[in-house]
Amino acid sequence: MIEQLIIPVTLLLIAGICSLVLTPLARTLMTRLGAVDQPDERRVNRVPIPRGGGLAVIVSFFLTLGVAYFVWPAELAASPFYPLLPWFSGAALILLATGLADDLRGLPALVKLVAQIAAALLLCYGGARFLLPTAWGAWVLSPWVYVPLTLVWYIGVINAFNLIDGLDGLSSGLAIIATAGLAGVLFVVSLGSMPVVCFIVIGALLGFLRYNYHPATVFMGDTGSLFLGLLLATIALATRREDAFVLTMGFALLCIGIPLIDTTLAILRRTLRYILRRLEGDAGKGGIMVADRSHVHHRLLTWSRGNQRLAVWGLYGLAMALVALGFLSLCLRMSQATVFLIGFFAFAAVIFRAMTDVELWDAGRLITRPGARNGSRLITVPCYVLADSLLMAGSFALLAVLGQRWMPVLSRAEWINLFLWYAVPVMVALVLVKAYTRIWGRSTRRDEFLIVLAIGGGSLVSHLLVVYILPGVAPRAVLFHLVWALILPLPLIMVRLIKTIFVQWLTASENRRLCKQSLEDTSIARVLFYGAGMNLRAYITLCEANVTRNNVALLGVLDDNPGLRGRIFRDLPILGPLEVLNDEAVFSQLRPTQIIVTTPTIGEARLADIRAFCREHGLTLSRCAITEETLAL
Repeated sequence: MIEQLIIPVTLLLIAGICSLVLTPLARTLMTRLGAVDQPDERRVNRVPIPRGGGLAVIVSFFLTLGVAYFVWPAELAASPFYPLLPWFSGAALILLATGLADDLRGLPALVKLVAQIAAALLLCYGGARFLLPTAWGAWVLSPWVYVPLTLVWYIGVINAFNLIDGLDGLSSGLAIIATAGLAGVLFVVSLGSMPVVCFIVIGALLGFLRYNYHPATVFMGDTGSLFLGLLLATIALATRREDAFVLTMGFALLCIGIPLIDTTLAILRRTLRYILRRLEGDAGKGGIMVADRSHVHHRLLTWSRGNQRLAVWGLYGLAMALVALGFLSLCLRMSQATVFLIGFFAFAAVIFRAMTDVELWDAGRLITRPGARNGSRLITVPCYVLADSLLMAGSFALLAVLGQRWMPVLSRAEWINLFLWYAVPVMVALVLVKAYTRIWGRSTRRDEFLIVLAIGGGSLVSHLLVVYILPGVAPRAVLFHLVWALILPLPLIMVRLIKTIFVQWLTASENRRLCKQSLEDTSIARVLFYGAGMNLRAYITLCEANVTRNNVALLGVLDDNPGLRGRIFRDLPILGPLEVLNDEAVFSQLRPTQIIVTTPTIGEARLADIRAFCREHGLTLSRCAITEETLAL
């Protein structure tokens, strides 16, 4: 093990020394050429700082590769990266020219995208292809399959490192962690000397990080970030193994997870905002190419009160946690699925929390926009169809794995054929009961019954078809089919209730924000309700319909029924009768500014008590009621 590390560590030191020497020279060159980031509202630097310092990383990388080629040619030639080196050099030259031009003069986003596509196509032609396992079928070898996948992979990773480069030392540090993770897993799975290239990358980045860490004196710029994304994407494809596709590519995804997640959120966020601007009649420029200050690192910078080092190390920690999760799964081979699931859900919870105030807020604005229900059918219907298809396939695959004792041994093609005979009649039945045109945010028990009826009827038809077409399989598949039909209604009904659940959760989150903001902003009313009944339910439903346009903080509910005290009514606590507010500690904690009476059965004596209390404490008193009025013809 020690002997194996001598050459990689030596190359790491050579690359590090080259980068340490060349970075100040690149900084001086870029300053003289005018490639300097001036402070503005979107950037975090407070003084002018030259960009394009990634040029030193690129030169150090290729210089050290040259040393390895002349001094340790056998080790370099044994690397899976070696056959790709001529093609990678050409692709790197394309992105180097693009990055330099952008750092010096600025380029339109479309021009940079075309350059990325050209570099990706060159490498794809040279052999760096996103090939799925051939065990999945001969179709994976079709250029119509692997070329689009390769383009998506390269463009995604390249832009991930380009967009994440927003704080001092962030992009270079995340690239070091990702490359170290790839090198580690390569040692474990014994993929030749590929870690040689990984160690060269780490050395070049460490030397650059000396000047890029906060307070930075040079930025990587598009020159370096585009090259880094291209390099790491190529390393991941070069180390892909046919016999361990999920392990090698899954580990690569974990290593590059933070930049990829940030890019995905940026695309979602900018798309939502572009749609909202168009719906609101804003004809200004917009789209996914427009920069903003809502990236993950910007949010961490806000949470850390402007402390760049704390924000950067927070993302370093998340990146290292993902790499550690991959190694843990690798060590616990028999339990890797469980470990991945635990890690996925834990990480998803962190990301979901980070999305609350931005992406989910914009999604809520779009969903609850007045008139959006009729105009969103072109979006919701395909989403329901896709969700149903995925849920059926997932349920079928899960039962096929768990129910191997119930089923005969079938080939992959036979399983797919059986699934189609099971699923298509169910989808037709769902269409017949109008499952895709009903307003599921206002669904009734009848709607849910129709879903169950459609699944039952469609499953019966599908079983009859299987009996007729696959008579040898049908008798042994009866129990399997019955279990599948019984469990299928639950996920299909749940997916239709997600919008309602999401809007209610968003309303509660927005109300918590308003409660906190109203302590300082006196324009936001702090409201207590009197009476937990249908009128209050209607009021809260109205709040959900206007979730992102409310300017009222809902504190809780007062009710004279002693049995309700301490319970929750639509996320609002029931505090008890009016007399609880006589406690100075409770009143000073709530600090209400308004009481809204929502019970229609309140007596005049009790209403007089509430009036007197409001006069004494300077509160506004109002009534909310559902009324019917006859209109003149």
